[in-house]
Amino acid sequence: MSEMEDLLWTDKTLFGLNGFEELRKYIKQGSEFCKDVSSIIQERADLEGHYAKNLNKLSQKLVKATTGNLGSLADGWRSVANVMEQEAELHRNLSLKLAEEISKPLKNLVDTQNKARKPIEAMVDKSLRTLTDKRTEETKAKKQCYIHAKDNEKGEEHRNGGNKGKTEKDKQKIEKKCDQMRKQLRKSDKEYCELCEKAEAARQEWEFNVAKGSAQLQSLDEERLAKMAEHLNQYNCQLSSMGPGFQTSCDKLHESVISVDIQADLRSVAQQRGNQGNPPEQILLDCYAEDLQFTMNAERRKNALQNYLLYLRQSLEREKKGKEGVEKLVGVYKERPNFADQDAQDDARQRLCQVMFMMNFLEASHFKIASVLSKLECQPKLEHKFAKYIETQRDKQGIPTSVLRLPINIALEGNSGYDVTSVTVGALANQTQSDPYEEPFADDEFEDYTDPHVVGRCRALYDYDASQTDELSIKYGDVINVYDKQMDGWWQGEKNGRVGIFPASYVEEI
Repeated sequence: MSEMEDLLWTDKTLFGLNGFEELRKYIKQGSEFCKDVSSIIQERADLEGHYAKNLNKLSQKLVKATTGNLGSLADGWRSVANVMEQEAELHRNLSLKLAEEISKPLKNLVDTQNKARKPIEAMVDKSLRTLTDKRTEETKAKKQCYIHAKDNEKGEEHRNGGNKGKTEKDKQKIEKKCDQMRKQLRKSDKEYCELCEKAEAARQEWEFNVAKGSAQLQSLDEERLAKMAEHLNQYNCQLSSMGPGFQTSCDKLHESVISVDIQADLRSVAQQRGNQGNPPEQILLDCYAEDLQFTMNAERRKNALQNYLLYLRQSLEREKKGKEGVEKLVGVYKERPNFADQDAQDDARQRLCQVMFMMNFLEASHFKIASVLSKLECQPKLEHKFAKYIETQRDKQGIPTSVLRLPINIALEGNSGYDVTSVTVGALANQTQSDPYEEPFADDEFEDYTDPHVVGRCRALYDYDASQTDELSIKYGDVINVYDKQMDGWWQGEKNGRVGIFPASYVEEI
């Protein structure tokens, strides 16, 4: 289990997944601290000729600059302020050394790190905006889905109970209207399912960028701390070279310098300001038929639930194939670390995490819907280890939102013991096909057809034997024309005139 937890970037940061904003504030404060120190040392250089008069003033500024900064490094600079109060005079050449060897490098460090931080923060902000947009689209589609479901129910009840005394023409009009409502319902259901998956993918991308950005910002701050510690030591050396008259002050400063512990400072900051990180929130699929508070014909309710279960099972089987391919690639990288660079290895491990999160999302949605169907059919209550981590709340319109909050160790186990195939087969055992709305979702209903065109080429790294009619068998060294790079880890391509899909983890782009 510890190996799986190492796949997340969050384990490399001290702040946790949800502490990015706190980390950003801390980094900014550290940058201001470094900038203030640089400015103060420059002033010290300028005022060397008037040392006795102005040194106390600079000491007070340095004390103020260190206010709010934690750790032994900040304590070291507070010791510098104390030493300033004890000094009586300074030679001219000290002014040049302070300016060229400490002040300017610190200022350059601040400027360089400010430029490096901007693209990192922009990356996280962009992914957050994308997630917000996807959630908005998902919510709109969900409401449309519920509206169409309600309209369809009203139409069906009107058709089944209000035909007495109506002409054949009126009946045909009613039937036609019901058909249109069923089509609208199926279309909205399909769009909602697609948007749910896109929103989940956007959430995973946002979490990945937050974790990655946190690690990068922490790396920058470690560099800043190391540089400031180095310049603190330089400051000590310069004072020591000024002669015996400064020995007493230098000894006091040296005690603070040797007490600097960067790792201890980081741990202290993480303990006082860090965020332990909450479990990721996965918004599950909620369907109209699943909610027993809404009025719906019993048979149509069962058929609608069965259709959702079938679609979710198909999605789970697709994700399982992708997981097997990525696991194989991660295994190759583990056995042969020199096979790919660190970025490629991190990419593969992160892709495996994303596949696991998607499978958890689909499996929890499947269990939730299957539990309702089991209750309707008076079957034994279903059990699942995710059950206690699922919470459902309702908005003002009564529309539910189910959220899965899995601890990281459970989310990355990869084997919940839930047999989605047997549960789905059992649920479909009594399914009757009497209405177009009751037909299972077909794979092609969730894919827009586009004329194939080559978007790139790739070379096979491993053999893959097709197990489905729409898959493409590949052999090591085969060159494949790529038509489409799907988000689920499968690509569509052509080899020797045959078109099909194959796992992206089995190939490399050329």
